[in-house]
Amino acid sequence: MNDFDTRRPVIVGVDHSEASRWAVRWAADEAAGRHLPLHLVHAQEWPTGQPEGEEGHRWAIGFRAAGDALLDTARLLAAERHPDLGITPRLVEGRPVRVLREAADEAGQLVLGVRRLTEARSALPIGSKGASLVGHLDCPIALVPEPAEGLSGPAPVVVGVDGSEASRAAIGFAFEEASLAGADVQAVEVRRTSEVDRPGLIEESLVDLSESLAGWQEKYPQVRVRREVLTGAPAPMLAAVATRARCLVIGSRGLGGFRGLLFGSTGRALVHRCTVPLVIVPNGTHT
Repeated sequence: MNDFDTRRPVIVGVDHSEASRWAVRWAADEAAGRHLPLHLVHAQEWPTGQPEGEEGHRWAIGFRAAGDALLDTARLLAAERHPDLGITPRLVEGRPVRVLREAADEAGQLVLGVRRLTEARSALPIGSKGASLVGHLDCPIALVPEPAEGLSGPAPVVVGVDGSEASRAAIGFAFEEASLAGADVQAVEVRRTSEVDRPGLIEESLVDLSESLAGWQEKYPQVRVRREVLTGAPAPMLAAVATRARCLVIGSRGLGGFRGLLFGSTGRALVHRCTVPLVIVPNGTHT
């Protein structure tokens, strides 16, 4: 039993993208590490203008069969990774946002694949689907990109800390994730550039970090912790620190601006720049 899932399954949204395949891998690892079942969900939104009559009936059979085939491919991918994992494929009719939102009501973690964009492309990688879900779920949501090449060696779990309730929930998730993966935690507090000349800023921030982490270090004594205070814009600084991380964990309602991170231009910059799974933990997740 862990603090976040209450025995709820890890649920991953499945589609035809390459990013979805990496999301299935992440979700399978999470489910296996947490001893939870894995649910694969593919939402089929019926297009307009499909044939009618007998031809329409045959078309509908083929349309559903294509969805089943996609789920079966995802199931084999997850089973190859963890043969003993309990896997349930779910083909659901409806708009993806609605289907995933309803699925998240019973999830310990919702996982979505995202495509990484170049700086020249400005659309939010998670698109309207992710934008409609982030910040509106009661469970952590992991946005998994196609991985960058050339990463090797131990990978810490990086967590953004700002002293808020949502930040504390993110810290708890980060420690648990690190414990399951045998990884370190790298706790990062980013102070705005406007504060850089304030006397004692770094020392004060390091004390704040220690206070935020204290209880979790006692609960997970086997997890090594690194603390870091940076100055600058939060999103690019966090993304840069997490370049070689297992994942980046943040809260979604931080007093220091993490709510703004997720819904404003800074949030779009963070999702654009993050080359590792970005886990967004809602306030109140940990009890």
